[in-house]
Amino acid sequence: MLVNSLCVENVRCIKKANIFLGEGVNLFLGVNGSGKSSLLESVHILATGKSFRTSKIDGVKNFDSDNFTICSTIKRNGFEKVVGYRNEKSNVDIRIDAVNVNKLSDLVLNFSLITFHSKSIFIIEGEPQYRRRYIDWWLFHSNSQFYPEWLRYQKLLKQRNAALRQNDNFLHVWDEALAESGEIINLLRKSALQILMEEVVSIIKDNYSTQLSAFSWQYNSGWPKDETLLSALKRNQQRDILYGFTSVGVHRGDLRFTFNGKDAKETLSRGQQKTLSLIMFISLGSIHKKLLNETPIFMIDDLASELDDEYRYSLLEQLIDFGGQILLTAIDKKDLRFPMSTPVNSFMLQKGEVHVL
Repeated sequence: MLVNSLCVENVRCIKKANIFLGEGVNLFLGVNGSGKSSLLESVHILATGKSFRTSKIDGVKNFDSDNFTICSTIKRNGFEKVVGYRNEKSNVDIRIDAVNVNKLSDLVLNFSLITFHSKSIFIIEGEPQYRRRYIDWWLFHSNSQFYPEWLRYQKLLKQRNAALRQNDNFLHVWDEALAESGEIINLLRKSALQILMEEVVSIIKDNYSTQLSAFSWQYNSGWPKDETLLSALKRNQQRDILYGFTSVGVHRGDLRFTFNGKDAKETLSRGQQKTLSLIMFISLGSIHKKLLNETPIFMIDDLASELDDEYRYSLLEQLIDFGGQILLTAIDKKDLRFPMSTPVNSFMLQKGEVHVL
């Protein structure tokens, strides 16, 4: 998977930029506020329809513009496509090879992109939703059954919550349907986690055994493991009616990490947490390549932050060994040390303008 070219207009401080990217390492340099992270954000929006910096996509626009546009020529599985995303006054226009796309999933399916940014550490210290998204990213790309079932579950969950607030006499119907869908998603997640966590353990053992010893994990489905989801829904029905929402199910699932039997977010330093979260994202790329025979694009915003030189070098070495395209940001090139003979395509950003070095 490659992003060959990138055209950006009116994204934050970038008025207009048109660049060509290399197949290996692409490094964007510049002081804070120069626009380097905005370029990575642009690629992320183009691939997902969402920003990794704000929940409100309108906030991406340049302050004196009412629209922004991102377009790119991408190459995947030997085929090239032109992909474009335009937001104007909250109206979104997505095109693939000049054809309008209405479903966001149709856009996302064209990309294999793993992004690591300032909020990615929340996979360790944040709310359960960040860990669920981690599992579901892999399932979305690897299992065609998952996404339609996930959409079905979300719809059923809304319907059951509405029935709870109305104290609907047919609540049992929603219980049965939601339980059936939730059990399917739960089995898919458990199977995916077994693969992903085995890779995480392997990476830690081979490269980080001294820094991250005795790693273990545990998945909570979102209801007690000694009963079915249907039983848990029925048992909690009166409480759910009282509060007006469904308290058990895969939407409440979580993944717990421990080191030497202690919770990772309480025992690991900030730097160790960032290293572990990076390892988890690297495991996504590794499994993606092994099982789907494709190397995803890796984007990492500000790798140098909170990691010492040894950690940074080891992580970069692993990423480069994958042989895919990498997009990185740094304030200074000296902040990153690359393996010898690694070609690096460097760009300098100054006040929203991109210069090829």
